[in-house]
Amino acid sequence: MAWSSAAMAHMVARLPARFQEGKMPYVFFFVAVLIAVLLTYAVVSPYPYANVMFSGFAFCLLVLLVLTNQGFSLIWATHLGTGLGAVILFYAAWVTGGVYSPRLAWMLILPLTPFYVINRRAGIFWLLVVMVLQLIMAVSNHLGWIQSFETGMAHVPSSFLTYTLVTCVLIVVPLMYDHMYRQALEESREHQRELEAGREALEHASVMREHFIATVSHELRTPMNAILGFNALLLARVQGKPEALKVLNHTRQSADHLMTVINDILDYSQLQSGQLAIQPETFELRHTAEHAFELFKPRVESMDLEYRLVLDPALPVWVYTDRHRLMQVLVNLLGNALKFTHQGSVVLRVRWTDPGVEFSVQDTGIGIVKERQDQIFKRFTQAENDTQTLYGGNGLGLAISQRLAQLLGGEIGFESEPGHGSRFWLQLPLTPATPPAKSSERHQQPLQSADRAWTFLVADDHPVNRLLLKQVLQNTWPHSTVLEAVDGQKTLDLLRQQAVDLVFMDMVMPVMDGIDATRLIRQDPIARINQVPILGLTANVNPLDLARFKSAGLSGVMLKPFDPEQLFERIEQLLLP
Repeated sequence: MAWSSAAMAHMVARLPARFQEGKMPYVFFFVAVLIAVLLTYAVVSPYPYANVMFSGFAFCLLVLLVLTNQGFSLIWATHLGTGLGAVILFYAAWVTGGVYSPRLAWMLILPLTPFYVINRRAGIFWLLVVMVLQLIMAVSNHLGWIQSFETGMAHVPSSFLTYTLVTCVLIVVPLMYDHMYRQALEESREHQRELEAGREALEHASVMREHFIATVSHELRTPMNAILGFNALLLARVQGKPEALKVLNHTRQSADHLMTVINDILDYSQLQSGQLAIQPETFELRHTAEHAFELFKPRVESMDLEYRLVLDPALPVWVYTDRHRLMQVLVNLLGNALKFTHQGSVVLRVRWTDPGVEFSVQDTGIGIVKERQDQIFKRFTQAENDTQTLYGGNGLGLAISQRLAQLLGGEIGFESEPGHGSRFWLQLPLTPATPPAKSSERHQQPLQSADRAWTFLVADDHPVNRLLLKQVLQNTWPHSTVLEAVDGQKTLDLLRQQAVDLVFMDMVMPVMDGIDATRLIRQDPIARINQVPILGLTANVNPLDLARFKSAGLSGVMLKPFDPEQLFERIEQLLLP
């Protein structure tokens, strides 16, 4: 098989360029064989004018071959050649006995050429033509219009050659088609292998993208943890200094904006990969709306703008959905409204629609032109090409908000008029929920353990992060002792040396990471070690990595940058019975 394929490839390479692709090599070889057969018949046939007729047919086929090589349609050349063959064979059979003539056997192969070269429909058409011609021949024989078939030794070579050649052609044509099929099959398999290789490359690229995003997230969130943390510590110490307070508030706003950009990129990546999950909880709806609204108050103070929050008195107090994702959508909508509104007003309205809640942000900003409104929820898209240059932004906020609205079971939309502002709305199927057992009023109470002398162990390879957490802990628990470890192995060594009340474990560290260190702590035979509370503090937001971290034996996990109030609450939950 390999030898025949190589020989075939060698012969095809010597053909004219037009006949080296697709079905063309087989057409060329079939027509060449047919011309040779016709010339043989012109020599051996005992009938008058046979040499002229068959030689003429061979010449016509040669002309069609030349025209096809010069660009003539292969389909029309096949139809013309088949039609001419039908006429000549009909005449040859007519003058040699009609249905009794051996020449009629050639009619069997007429439909094969258009069937294999053109398509099935062409083959069926010529099959019907042949059947009609044979029917006409049979009727003519019955009516005596055709002279009787001649017998004798003079006709034996011609008849024998006819049946032999027809038999050979009938097997040669399917063999040629089989070769074409095998070649096409091999090409298809090769294409499939290329597609499979491409798929594997895409999967590898996707894995590498997720790894890159996780790495970038960790590298960006780690310094942001320090920036936001130290900023909060400084804000607490400069309450009586307006100028310093103003500078720190600007720093906080810039850092918050950078965190929004980081979170948008990470969230969109997780949405694309289907890894972003909704985590519903019961919370106070008004407090969440007020929190989102209050976040932008420092920015609005420096703007000539009316900034209002309107809450429907009929709103339920408690609802059940993902508070963080709802906050994210509201912050995106408010941030966009303030970015594109230089004068007038920005109003956040929260309305009970019985059932459901509608959140709407209406502004008097630049609006969105009609031509761009259908693109506004697409990723990396903004209303105008120069919007990013003039107003900033990454074009991801609204795309993420739409996907989050869908995950929350709602929908998002807008109405806008260029020059007259926009109104973005979010509809969520929220219903009144039962208040949780522990009210949020507990958060406002003083810490019960502020005067306790705890021993904390901070495991983190970044000295700035260790310094920040140490400052936060000692400001809140002034009698506490804070130990430090730069990797998982040092953490194990310190735990074996002295008793510790709580471990703060980073995930990504050299020598031994936080996952392995946590697992080894839980497997330690000493009770005071294996039962110590471990709170994970990590900048890695990859869901798979976080799941591995939690399953190693954490008592809880928080993401960097952390909220100090939430951190204090979590610490007391772990330390107090």
